[in-house]
Amino acid sequence: MRVFISADIEGTTFTTMWDETELGHSMYAAAAKQMTAEVKAACEGAIAAGADYILVNDAHDYAVNLDVNELPECVEVIRGWSGSPMGMVDGVDDSFDAAMFVGYHSAAGRNGNPLSHTFSTKTTSVTLNGEIASEFLIYSYCCAQYGVPTVFLSGDRMLTEDSQGIHPCLKTVAVKDGYGGYTRCKQPDYACDLIREGAEAA
Repeated sequence: MRVFISADIEGTTFTTMWDETELGHSMYAAAAKQMTAEVKAACEGAIAAGADYILVNDAHDYAVNLDVNELPECVEVIRGWSGSPMGMVDGVDDSFDAAMFVGYHSAAGRNGNPLSHTFSTKTTSVTLNGEIASEFLIYSYCCAQYGVPTVFLSGDRMLTEDSQGIHPCLKTVAVKDGYGGYTRCKQPDYACDLIREGAEAA
C-alpha cells in the first residue's frame, strides 16, 4: 500500500505564535521537532495498517522542516518547492492508495487557530464555490483529481470540524483548540499517540 502525506506546522499541537513557525527564530526548533514527531506518528500508523511506501511532502514555508533521520525506512521526503501548481501535494499521483494531511490549520477567515490562513497571511479569506476554503480542502481536492482518497487529517479542532463530510473515508484528530490569540493544546506525546491510532484506523 502506497500512502502520500502532506505535512504543515501551524496545526501541530502547540504552535501558537508565528515565530514558532519560521526558520531562524529561537522558538522554531521545538515546533519543527513536534512537526517531525507528528509526521512520524502518522507514518507508523500507516505502516501498522499495511503501508510499505510513504511519500511525505514537507509543505511548510521553505519546506526543510522535517528531520528525515527520525522517519521510518520506507519513507521518502520531498523538500523544497518545484514550482508546480500542486504546491503542498506536489508528488501525489494515481499510484497512491490514500492521502493523509498532518499539522494542518484553519482557513483564513476562521478563528480556530491564531495562525489561521490560506496560502498567505495577507488573505482575508479564500472561497471555493462560495464557501470559505482551507488549504486542506483545496489540496485534498487536488489529490481527488488523481483518484486518491483523503483518509486522515490532524490539526486544530475547528479545521477538523469544518472538514467533516468533505471526504467519505476521512478520519480526523484534533490536537488543539484555538480562539483569537490563544491555543489549548494536547500534551505532545499524547497528540502523537492519537495521530498514530487515527492514521492506522484511517
